[in-house]
Amino acid sequence: MSNRRINLKAYIPAIAWALTILVLSLVSGLHLPKIAEKIISTDKLAHAAAYLVFCTLMMYGLRRNKVAFSNAALVSVAMGSTYGVLMEVLQYSFFPYRYFEVWDIVANIIGSLISVLVSYFFIK
Repeated sequence: MSNRRINLKAYIPAIAWALTILVLSLVSGLHLPKIAEKIISTDKLAHAAAYLVFCTLMMYGLRRNKVAFSNAALVSVAMGSTYGVLMEVLQYSFFPYRYFEVWDIVANIIGSLISVLVSYFFIK
């Protein structure tokens, strides 16, 4: 058994961003401020960008905890993809005016995958 300590502080940015995604995913589109509509006018690009940031932050936490790059990439993409699907299911199941969209899931996964490239150049 390894005596290596896990640095939980390294995951705080990813957790904070995941909570941001949660709030943005579950708040009704009718409640978003008008400025948000202008900023998030290209929905799928916004999904990809949100999950790119989330998975990049996950990669940062994993790499700070000495997880091998390839393992960190697999874990972060798996977590990002799973979280993206979960958000779509939650929207569909519990919140009016929010919908399950397969293309949102695809955009989430694409953002998660792109995070591996970003991480390779900036975090590796």
